[in-house]
Amino acid sequence: MAHHDEDFKDDSGFLAILMGLVVLVSMTALPATIGWIQAFSG
Repeated sequence: MAHHDEDFKDDSGFLAILMGLVVLVSMTALPATIGWIQAFSG
Protein backbone atom coordinates (compact mmCIF):
# COMPACT_ATOMS: atom_id res chain seq x y z
CA MET A 1 0.00 0.00 0.00
CA ALA A 2 1.26 3.48 -0.84
CA HIS A 3 2.64 5.67 1.90
CA HIS A 4 0.76 8.92 2.50
CA ASP A 5 3.13 11.89 2.91
CA GLU A 6 1.58 14.72 4.94
CA ASP A 7 4.33 17.15 3.84
CA PHE A 8 3.81 16.61 0.11
CA LYS A 9 3.05 19.86 -1.73
CA ASP A 10 1.32 19.64 -5.09
CA ASP A 11 2.59 22.39 -7.39
CA SER A 12 0.51 21.40 -10.42
CA GLY A 13 -1.99 24.21 -9.80
CA PHE A 14 0.78 26.81 -9.72
CA LEU A 15 2.33 25.38 -12.88
CA ALA A 16 -1.02 25.48 -14.68
CA ILE A 17 -1.50 29.14 -13.74
CA LEU A 18 2.06 29.98 -14.79
CA MET A 19 1.64 28.26 -18.16
CA GLY A 20 -1.68 30.05 -18.66
CA LEU A 21 -0.03 33.41 -18.04
CA VAL A 22 2.82 32.58 -20.43
CA VAL A 23 0.35 31.62 -23.16
CA LEU A 24 -1.75 34.74 -22.54
CA VAL A 25 1.26 37.07 -22.76
CA SER A 26 2.69 35.32 -25.82
CA MET A 27 -0.61 35.43 -27.69
CA THR A 28 -0.95 39.13 -26.86
CA ALA A 29 2.57 39.85 -28.13
CA LEU A 30 2.20 37.76 -31.30
CA PRO A 31 0.97 40.56 -33.63
CA ALA A 32 3.80 42.85 -32.51
CA THR A 33 6.34 40.07 -33.03
CA ILE A 34 5.02 39.43 -36.54
CA GLY A 35 5.23 43.17 -37.25
CA TRP A 36 8.84 43.32 -36.06
CA ILE A 37 9.79 40.33 -38.22
CA GLN A 38 8.19 41.89 -41.28
CA ALA A 39 9.82 45.29 -40.59
CA PHE A 40 13.32 43.88 -40.14
CA SER A 41 13.16 41.30 -42.90
CA GLY A 42 12.46 43.94 -45.52
